[in-house]
Amino acid sequence: MRSDQFKWRSVVLLMLGVLLIVGSGPVAARADGGERLVLAFYYNWFDENTWTPNKVPDFPAQTYVSRDRAAMARHIDQAKAAGIDVLVVNWWGPQDDNQTETNLRIMLRAMAARGFRIAVDVDLNSPYLRSAGAIQTAINTLLNSHANHSAYLKVDGKPVVFFYNQESRLNTGGWSAIRNAVDPGRNSLWIQEGTDVSSLTEFDGHHLYSVSWANRTDMSYTANKFARLVRTKAAALGVPKIYVATVMPGYDDRKADGRGSAAFAIGREDGAYYVRSWQAAIGSKPDWIVITSFNEWREGTYIEPSQVYGNLFLDLTAQWSAVFRGSAPPPPPPAPKPKAAAPRPKPAPAKPKPTALPLPTRTPEPVFSPSGGPSLK
Repeated sequence: MRSDQFKWRSVVLLMLGVLLIVGSGPVAARADGGERLVLAFYYNWFDENTWTPNKVPDFPAQTYVSRDRAAMARHIDQAKAAGIDVLVVNWWGPQDDNQTETNLRIMLRAMAARGFRIAVDVDLNSPYLRSAGAIQTAINTLLNSHANHSAYLKVDGKPVVFFYNQESRLNTGGWSAIRNAVDPGRNSLWIQEGTDVSSLTEFDGHHLYSVSWANRTDMSYTANKFARLVRTKAAALGVPKIYVATVMPGYDDRKADGRGSAAFAIGREDGAYYVRSWQAAIGSKPDWIVITSFNEWREGTYIEPSQVYGNLFLDLTAQWSAVFRGSAPPPPPPAPKPKAAAPRPKPAPAKPKPTALPLPTRTPEPVFSPSGGPSLK
């Protein structure tokens, strides 16, 4: 009897497990192999003319040029120590006269030497990527060169490629044509950027580059809204998609060229804004988190050590990346600063006692003596 009960109980548990798996649908499925990655956007275009007070709101703790191998090594070590898994390098295309390409080649070797990973963010604002043909050639070159490097980020064997501002360059049909031409077998993972998730038919995941908007939209609202949009689209397509939530330390592009009246700033609040950004991102239950940015100095989104903030933002990154991975509990909120005691009212100055005035000395009156002459009494 016990044997039969055990068999039936096992069958019931197995059926429940199957129902849970089937019922979870494509929304619960992950396209990323289950690894909780923390990534950070990285820029390698800085030169001797960058570090002037009219171009950036702050300065690195150590100023540098991007082609310097020592600077690359320092950045990789800093990112690793802060719990970052991948630096996502802005890339304008494969041309040799383009320093984002020449510096990327050097950085790949530096990454491999330090056991770190790199991915590329194809920047569709690039002057080299003005046509569909140029974009297709660039991506094809990337997939057949850098993406095969040992240091390049691969998930389930598939190289990961980010895209910036892709929705302003080509419509969904244009991206479909390029994807079918350069990656017909879908052997890479493409992560799109922007506020439109309709082209997830051609991309494998989605992220926002910025969550620090001039209208100061609540970051938790934004993170949950796009998590919902991505998962709803994945369910409709019946294909898992990667949702990448974005965190930022603040924003300040008031010194960036060409921003004009559109420029704005959102203060860092000594790290409190960054903490709220992490809390919002983690609360949306993303597959990955990306930091904007490791070192975009012109827009004031850097977490690299700086002359104003020191290592504060790398230290916060280490804390919160551990929280995201579940390897550490959320740090306690900072203790409120003690209120300064109200100043005691100063006692009113004592009224001075009136000074006694001396009485006038009596002047003796003259009298006349019997002799007829005056005398004094």
